[in-house]
Amino acid sequence: MQRRLATLDDVAREAGVSQQTVSRVLNNPDVVSERTRDKVIRAMQALRYVPNRSAQLLAGKSAPSIGLITASLTLHAPSQIAAAVKSYAGLQQLEVSIAMPVQVDYPSLQARLNEFRAQHIRGAIISLPLESSLAERLVVENPDIACMFLDVSPETDVCCVRFDHRDGCGACVRHLWDAGHREFGLLPGRRARSPRACD
Repeated sequence: MQRRLATLDDVAREAGVSQQTVSRVLNNPDVVSERTRDKVIRAMQALRYVPNRSAQLLAGKSAPSIGLITASLTLHAPSQIAAAVKSYAGLQQLEVSIAMPVQVDYPSLQARLNEFRAQHIRGAIISLPLESSLAERLVVENPDIACMFLDVSPETDVCCVRFDHRDGCGACVRHLWDAGHREFGLLPGRRARSPRACD
C-alpha cells in the first residue's frame, strides 16, 4: 500500500505551529525565528514533506528555478555540465529547466529565453560556444533574465565562466604520461565558430 503524501497541514500539526507559519518558512523564511524555522524543517524531514510546486505556480508564485541552454545531452561535455548544474542547483533547492536548441542562432536562443520567462525563470546559464555579438545581444534584449555564459571570448562584455583549455589539455597529457603512456593520439571535434573555442 502506498504511503499518503504529507500535506502542509500535517507539517503544521507535527511542528505545533499554524499552516501560515509553515507557509512562511517555505516562502519567506527570514521573517520566521530560527527556533520556529528549525522546528518546521525537522517536521518536514520527519514527514518527508515535499512542497507542491505546481500548486505554487497556480497560485501565481514562481518556483525557484534556473534555466540551462545547452547542446544535446547525448554529447559528453554538455551532459557533464548539465549534471553538475542540476546537482549544485539541487543543493540550493532550485529546479533546473533545460533547453536544447537545434540551431544556435539569435531566434532560437531568444525563443528559449522566452520559454524561461513564461516559466517565471529569471536566471539562465547558456552553455554554448557563441560569438561575442550574439551573447551581448541576448543580455541587452533580456534585462529581466540574468544570463551567465560558459566559455565565451574574454573580450565579450557579459557575465561568464571560461574554461582553461590549455590547462585541461596539460592535465590530460600529465595523467597519460604518469600512467606510463608515451604515444598520444588526438581526435579533434568539429571546428567551432567561436573564436574562444578555436584558441
